[in-house]
Amino acid sequence: MQRTALVPYARLPREHHDRHVSASTVDVFGAAHWLLTERAPEPVGDVQPFDALVVSVDPYGDVELTELSAVRARWPRLDRLPDGGFVVAAARARRYEDADQVQVFDAFGGETTTFSIGDAVEHMLVDETGHVWAGHFDENPAGIRPRPPAGRRQGKQNLRPGRTVHRMDVFDLNG
Repeated sequence: MQRTALVPYARLPREHHDRHVSASTVDVFGAAHWLLTERAPEPVGDVQPFDALVVSVDPYGDVELTELSAVRARWPRLDRLPDGGFVVAAARARRYEDADQVQVFDAFGGETTTFSIGDAVEHMLVDETGHVWAGHFDENPAGIRPRPPAGRRQGKQNLRPGRTVHRMDVFDLNG
């Protein structure tokens, strides 16, 4: 995996400054992404599904927009899959909310699958092969634990055959 620093192209285009930035990241290929919503989430109460816009700017300055429907993450983590889709994860897995706090969207913004990666997600990234890595803050004493692609030991549909979800206790995964 290569390290990619933020460069001048990694600025949210001015026409989107009126929206709330819920999450942002630079993916493994050097593109910057912002998950934008109409307003900030409410600090308490149940999260109602909301529509979001992902604004992506590649290293050449080209802008791409992807609309996501029915996003359920209160404090989201975002990253892009190699096939152009997105992974959105809620930082906290709450018992009274949807247990599958990770949503996978295809390149057109449609949800393809959901799964759980555990509570207290501090960092999340997708590597160049499509593996999802999640860093948990102080609540994963077992250390690095590879997870099956669906995040569970059985049942659910896979992200794509061969993808794995990795969990670890970290303080800076993307640093």
